[in-house]
Amino acid sequence: MRNIILLSLFISLLIFIQLHHYWGIGLWAAAAVFCFAAFDQSAKRFMVTTLLFGIGFYVYLMSASQWVEQFQPRELQILFNRGSLVFILIPLFCLSFFSHSPFIKHMRKPNWQESIHFPFIWSGFHRTSIKVFLIIALVVNIVSLAPFMARSGWAYFEDIWLLLIIFSVTNALLEELIWRGALLSRFSEQLGEKWAVIVTSIGFGLQHYSLGIPWVVCIAFAIGGVFYGGITVKSGSIIPAMIWHFVLNILMVSSGFILN
Repeated sequence: MRNIILLSLFISLLIFIQLHHYWGIGLWAAAAVFCFAAFDQSAKRFMVTTLLFGIGFYVYLMSASQWVEQFQPRELQILFNRGSLVFILIPLFCLSFFSHSPFIKHMRKPNWQESIHFPFIWSGFHRTSIKVFLIIALVVNIVSLAPFMARSGWAYFEDIWLLLIIFSVTNALLEELIWRGALLSRFSEQLGEKWAVIVTSIGFGLQHYSLGIPWVVCIAFAIGGVFYGGITVKSGSIIPAMIWHFVLNILMVSSGFILN
């Protein structure tokens, strides 16, 4: 029950900030104070992490919506828009520094032979290695989006190739550093790996609403985030999730689903 309450607090803050619902943020603050007083030490650390994430996320949204739009051409605007995600990382880095914790626990060479189960990461009807799982996932993504890429045509690709590279690199790198890096590291310490994957996956999906993506699609992204988190904790490295995220960004931009 404690973890469900903490999950609800994290998700509600993320939603309230994106909706600019300041009454909701006020209610969240009251609930957070109560939970901070009532729960154990690990829950207190979770609340501090959530608060610092919320501050960074708010600054990111403000910079992306007000400051970045001044840049031209569009390629530079996209670079600074995605680069603004660093504002989320700054308070999380400060938390890691002052708590003497590693900023990102999974910043090492992946164990490609480690097993992962489908569909529940730790259990399921099928088990395979991280390497094989990632290859299958990439093939499924490519096959699924290939018809849309073909429909967009080569002329479209020639127009957006620079935007595609800038967006795919900066977005995959910084989003993974936030969700499968800093936050997964902190929440694993505070809630355990399984709950950390759940919290970061739902948060990862829902934060896309600020980019103009409908809530239903955000939920689909959250499901994908479960597997990003799963291959991170199972392989012991953030690298497989970064590779998957980068390739999927390229496919989605080339298909016209984003930046169109």
